[in-house]
Amino acid sequence: MQLHRYRRPRMWLAATAAAVAGLVATTFTAQADTSPSTTASITDNPAWGKEPPPADAPISHAYDLIVNGTGYTPRAGECSKEIHARYWTYGPDGKVYPTWHPAKDPSGCAFGHEHGDDPRTSELFSTAGWPAFGYTSERLMESSPESSHRHEDHVGHKVLAVNNVNVIQGDDGTSFYPPNGTTIATCDVLLKIHQGTHSPDAFTNNVHELIDNFRCTYNSTGQTVEARFSALIPFGTPGGFRSTDCPGPNFGERFTNVGPAVPGDSPSDTRSLGRLITSADCIQAIRDGKTHYEPTTGTYVPFDSYDLHEFWFSDVTISSSQLNLHIAPLFYVLNPSRYYDPNSANKLARQVDLCYNPGIPGYYCDQVRQQSGTVTWDDTRSPFKGTLREFRPGTLTLKNSGPTTVYTDAYGRNVSATPFDGSIAQYFSGNSPVDAYVRGATRDYAANPSDNIHAPN
Repeated sequence: MQLHRYRRPRMWLAATAAAVAGLVATTFTAQADTSPSTTASITDNPAWGKEPPPADAPISHAYDLIVNGTGYTPRAGECSKEIHARYWTYGPDGKVYPTWHPAKDPSGCAFGHEHGDDPRTSELFSTAGWPAFGYTSERLMESSPESSHRHEDHVGHKVLAVNNVNVIQGDDGTSFYPPNGTTIATCDVLLKIHQGTHSPDAFTNNVHELIDNFRCTYNSTGQTVEARFSALIPFGTPGGFRSTDCPGPNFGERFTNVGPAVPGDSPSDTRSLGRLITSADCIQAIRDGKTHYEPTTGTYVPFDSYDLHEFWFSDVTISSSQLNLHIAPLFYVLNPSRYYDPNSANKLARQVDLCYNPGIPGYYCDQVRQQSGTVTWDDTRSPFKGTLREFRPGTLTLKNSGPTTVYTDAYGRNVSATPFDGSIAQYFSGNSPVDAYVRGATRDYAANPSDNIHAPN
């Protein structure tokens, strides 16, 4: 199974994911617009960004970490914890949760991190609302022993909003660009994934929160399918990760066993490649001058600092006798701040350090070496901050002949027509006449230097 690379000679190119295409027999592809429409009807939270929640409102574990814990620790000059606490929403359980906020508050201070696209730009916002960061983990916490809890940091929550994207017939996701073809549907997608690329968390932990909202209308039948669901989804197997294309030759061919996952009973995803994370053997390949095939030029070129990237694949099915939802997303980060080094503390090493003594080649490290003094991993001047991302909603298939609202556990399992302890209400409507493969968008969320974004992000 081959997966093409993503390179940037002087412009960003769209990565392809042949590994995803192998998961479904027939797929169609949607190419996203690059800037979501801002004309959607918006249902706002009147207190969002303006004031904290009511004093007697029940708060979630995720929000408590923001206000009373280490979920947000501002640097000098950054927005205070009090300002950050104004960005909240009510979850389906009535509790207060942190949610999306801009990189800078209207007062002018910056938060130092970003959460991707503004959900209000999505045409699904009027029904989906603000994403409640950590809601799925909260439901798991309420219905399981402490050993089965899973909590994720705040900065790793990332939002993608794409509107009115064309689903093109005849694309299986393997080509570098989608082919010209007939538009057989249009899709709107508003999703939130937790993908932290600064800490050792994903070295072992494979379950991460996905809040996924999509609506697709098919031209042949006029039928619309729609879903709004939340789950902790597995990216590969717990306890370790797979290799990227550096040093190659193939994606995911080596599994690195790191240690026990949290929680210890995390489910596995054995159908996808899972989490592909850069490790020290890639660094050695760069230093040794090893080469790889570059599909954009048709030549072999040396590995360099462009190749310190991460690919996260998943393949998830939510099913019952009347329901089948199949998704196979890809979340690709081109500039994470970390890589895996078994000889480093916590097995965590920093990519920016590779630019020195002696430095590895590549545009990213060239940028670092042009700066005065030493650029540290959490410096705003470092290009390695997890902000350049290609998010693909990927395969979207829905068939439902039963009720539109069902209930699952936090992992999307145990589908039930009635709620149960720790259950999450999920919405599924319609039947897909064909599978849809949505490419999503590639965006640089640190394109505005005045946002002062830095790792951890």
